[in-house]
Amino acid sequence: MHILQINTVDKRGGASKVGYTLKRIFEAEGNTTSMFVKLKYSSDENVFVARWPNPLSRLLKKLTGKDIGSFLANKIRPLLANDIAFFNSDRLLQTEEFREADIVHCHNLHGNYFNLSTLIKISKLKPVVWTLHDMWAMTPHCAHTLSDKARDGFFDCASLKDYQEMPWHNEAYLRTAKRKIYVVANFTIVAPCAWLKEKIAQSLLQKKPLRLIHNGIDAATFQKTDKKAARENLGLPQDKKIILFVSPVGPNPQKGWEYVENVMERQKNNTNVLFLCVGTGSKIGNQKKYPYTSVGFVSDEKKLAEYYVAADLFLFTSKAETFPLVVLEAMSCGLPVVSWNVGGIKEAVLHKETGYIANYLDTNDLMNGIEYILSRTTTEYERLSQSARTRVLENFTDTLMAKNYMDLYRELIRNRRQNP
Repeated sequence: MHILQINTVDKRGGASKVGYTLKRIFEAEGNTTSMFVKLKYSSDENVFVARWPNPLSRLLKKLTGKDIGSFLANKIRPLLANDIAFFNSDRLLQTEEFREADIVHCHNLHGNYFNLSTLIKISKLKPVVWTLHDMWAMTPHCAHTLSDKARDGFFDCASLKDYQEMPWHNEAYLRTAKRKIYVVANFTIVAPCAWLKEKIAQSLLQKKPLRLIHNGIDAATFQKTDKKAARENLGLPQDKKIILFVSPVGPNPQKGWEYVENVMERQKNNTNVLFLCVGTGSKIGNQKKYPYTSVGFVSDEKKLAEYYVAADLFLFTSKAETFPLVVLEAMSCGLPVVSWNVGGIKEAVLHKETGYIANYLDTNDLMNGIEYILSRTTTEYERLSQSARTRVLENFTDTLMAKNYMDLYRELIRNRRQNP
């Protein structure tokens, strides 16, 4: 089978991990896969940058040796408050990868690189799967929203500053444009969790074919090993309780960094606890006011798994989420999770069985969860740890995810051939 994927990024972030994991597994099974992205970080020869300069841009690059056209476009496009048009993604249809594709699998289409109306043209020629990793498709512009109910088919964005950020109010146009495209374009939606599936069913996308396929992770890489050995390898103390958290990329208010700071403030005099940050670290927090150990961004998944194993608890405080891979990775390494009841978290984390689900944005209950996990006896903690690992193995592995997608691909290809 020839599979073409479209995504904002190939190898960084949750949505890209899902797409690239599928690519890896499908190729190992003998399929041909290719990917078009806005930003390429891998050296994969079958990943292509979805950028087709116009004649003026090509001329400027020839004269100056620099991609001035692309630079100007990236500066100007955000000012238009329109992340669904002004892009030359129709050129994708002229590529050999598209012509040979049996199916087209879209992931994140936001990020100022894809003309959403191209979906109409793609779906006339190929069966299309669109995995919604967030809520952007059913909001005017934002990837996540705190609103519970859809209004006229859309969920409202709280602020213009929410990603995708807009400089001025253009919501009316974006609502109208998206609605017109969805009426004509033919695609099957995949939700990575039941929570998002319910949101989609409330939105203007409710009449589209809809499937639930949970995200999955590589349980062979993220596995439960010896905590003492992991701490020794990483140079971490053996005599402290380690609370691990992941810092957001940039000052994103929806990631709930202030709640991590609140927890650290309450625990600042507890010398038995070490806070360990994986991610951007000191670029986000005030390490003088809230002391914690930061290891920066960890790209090596085996090394990241060691940090999960070395910790005693994974603290996750996002105010808006879908079905984050970091929670599955932590659980797969036997690390209990303390989080809010947000998005699809409860589909992975079982309260007091694989972690603790705190009342939404209730810091006192978050502290209750931390105390609950850290006060378990060795036997009780091991039971939590093993249950977390088992839950991932039974429900959220990458191989199960890939099988479910392949089954869906075959069904849609068969239907297209029977009803051209």
